Amino acid sequence: MGIGIAFHRGAEDCDLSGGIMLFRHGNSKTLTKFLAPLLSLIEIVVLFSPVALAAGRSFKSNPVKVAVSAPNANGLVTTFLLTSTQSGMLPFTTGLALKQGDVPSGLSVRADVSNFQAVVKNRWPDGSMKYAIISGRADLVSNVSRSIAISTSSVIGGLASISTTDLKATGITASLQFGNVGTVSWANGDWDSFFQSWISGPEMSSWIYRKSIGSDPHLVAWLEVRCFQGGRVEVLPWIENGYLNVAGPSEKIATTTFTLGGTQRFSQSLDLRNHQRAVLASGSTLTHWHGGDPQVVPRLNTTYLMATKLVPNYRSISSTSAVFGSLASSYTPLAQANYSNDMGSAGYQSPIGLLPEWDAAYLASGGDPRAYRAVLINHMSAGRYGVHYRDETTNRPFRFSNYPNLVMADGSGVISIGASSKETYTPATSGATAPGYDSPHHPSIGYFAYLISGWNYFLEESQFVATTNFLKQNDTSRQYTKGILETSVGANTPRGAAWALRTLSQAATISVDGDPLRDQLVASLNENIMYYHNRYVTIANNPLGLVQPYEHYSSSGPWQSAIWQDDFFTATFGYMKDQQAYSLSVTTQLNQFLTWKYRSIVGRLGGNGANEMGFPYAAQYVVNYSPLTNADWDTGKGPWYANWGEVARAMAIPVAGVNGAALVAGYPEEATSYWGNLMPAISYAVDHGAVGADLSWARITGASNYPLHASKYNDQPVWAVIPRGK
Repeated sequence: MGIGIAFHRGAEDCDLSGGIMLFRHGNSKTLTKFLAPLLSLIEIVVLFSPVALAAGRSFKSNPVKVAVSAPNANGLVTTFLLTSTQSGMLPFTTGLALKQGDVPSGLSVRADVSNFQAVVKNRWPDGSMKYAIISGRADLVSNVSRSIAISTSSVIGGLASISTTDLKATGITASLQFGNVGTVSWANGDWDSFFQSWISGPEMSSWIYRKSIGSDPHLVAWLEVRCFQGGRVEVLPWIENGYLNVAGPSEKIATTTFTLGGTQRFSQSLDLRNHQRAVLASGSTLTHWHGGDPQVVPRLNTTYLMATKLVPNYRSISSTSAVFGSLASSYTPLAQANYSNDMGSAGYQSPIGLLPEWDAAYLASGGDPRAYRAVLINHMSAGRYGVHYRDETTNRPFRFSNYPNLVMADGSGVISIGASSKETYTPATSGATAPGYDSPHHPSIGYFAYLISGWNYFLEESQFVATTNFLKQNDTSRQYTKGILETSVGANTPRGAAWALRTLSQAATISVDGDPLRDQLVASLNENIMYYHNRYVTIANNPLGLVQPYEHYSSSGPWQSAIWQDDFFTATFGYMKDQQAYSLSVTTQLNQFLTWKYRSIVGRLGGNGANEMGFPYAAQYVVNYSPLTNADWDTGKGPWYANWGEVARAMAIPVAGVNGAALVAGYPEEATSYWGNLMPAISYAVDHGAVGADLSWARITGASNYPLHASKYNDQPVWAVIPRGK
């Protein structure tokens, strides 16, 4: 049996306690009156077997009263694995991304375990489930993987959610000390005073807590707490140093201690610089358990996860790939993990791509546990960057509409900051700064870790990076609250705009439906789609599908620029289309822009016709964009080359587009080369049916040296993106 419950609340905190109490009292009239006018933020679906219902529960309140209907016996959606070093009935939580249409509106999901719940956070435009956080308990045998099947189900009956009363009944206490600055603690009634209710259900409920440390205006202790049926509690604690507009953000150094249930779990000297945050864990311990760590590791079906299109489609790598020897396996707060020594440095960096290497390795390896750990460690380690500008008025990442002219001040380690037309800046900082954060080279942060774990901590990390990319721009070039990320002005480049738009789309994709912050991110995404459509489609522009670069590489003669940066931009818009975080109202504009944009990659992968550039030379470092260095991009007048054949002749590129010819320029023997850089762009062009894309892909894969090139992705999978179904 199971239950489908919709909890609604207009408040940004998502406090669900009022809705739960209404269910417990069984007052359907009050419930209807309470829910009807409010904006839906969270939907909860709880599913139980008859065995579980017969066993009963330890809830102190009445069960939920809803209509009952029979489950759908068919409709397998996906599977995943659970493994533990222990045996017994053990709790689990993981993220569940779903393909559009697999779980239509009005249906939910069930699992073939006795105890299960699914909390729906996002839906596709057609109303089908898009992302849920699933929890439950499964009977596991030590070191033996158990497959869990997820299938569709109609909405049926169930029980009340775990409450803070149940949390308090576990006897849990927690405290966090930061040197002489102060100590904060939680016990007994403190657990009723949560900042945010994140998940509510009968198998697991989760809350977020915060307390300021001493009299410091910036230091805040945070806990994300998961309470499971059966009494186990999982806690993710962190300390944060920096608000958006509070004076005096500065470096703080002290021994930081975290205690849970009377036992010290973490103690380390932290050099916490302005706008950093640090998860208080170390080594192989990433979260802390009260009542015993069940040591359950989920392994998602990555073939299905990639089929959702919320992540790119990667070719497979082997379990013996060299990448596993390089991935971080131990966590230290504020440490580098697998991030680059210098984020702004030139050349290949394993964190840079649509997803970083650790995320790609997880997807390409079928969810290898070594990659799973590396994903969590690296996304936690991103706390080392000074990008956490929390709005002191809401205690959440800020909304663009509230700060039309505010620009980041220097001193947080963020590189290439713009200017405010109103001289409105965040407060001046003091002390040492965080490691350099450079938006033209920044990795995807928070997004994938949230998809596979459901921790709100990672969701906020993605939101923080998206808001930082807004805050560092000139207020005029970003067009104030619109958050335009232009390729040729401000603190951007084509790659800078590409990666910032990727992050914006990711943050909008995973932010909870109905959340005002999500609405802001979606609005900015819409504005960027409209901006690029208006600039390159509404007015006739260059026929090659190239966006204006920030500079040209020649002082006279043809306008030349880095084509691989343009490939990043093409891939980002293809990825954006698949994520569908934008509003339906801009779908036509996005599709028309992509039709134009895909010419830039498909056109360079041509045959040997007079109007074509031969595909072996597609991966140049630079190509000609225009015959003149003063081409008029603003009006679209150019002058432009009429086709890629003219570009090839102007660059003296041989006519070499014969099928089977070897890939030549751009280091085709390496996976980290310019050939790697273009793979996501051509893959999305194929996926979206761009004219000529299938032929272009066939030319690449038919090249005599393509097998050598493809083999290199086994050890370096960042660019191992391939068209779906290939």
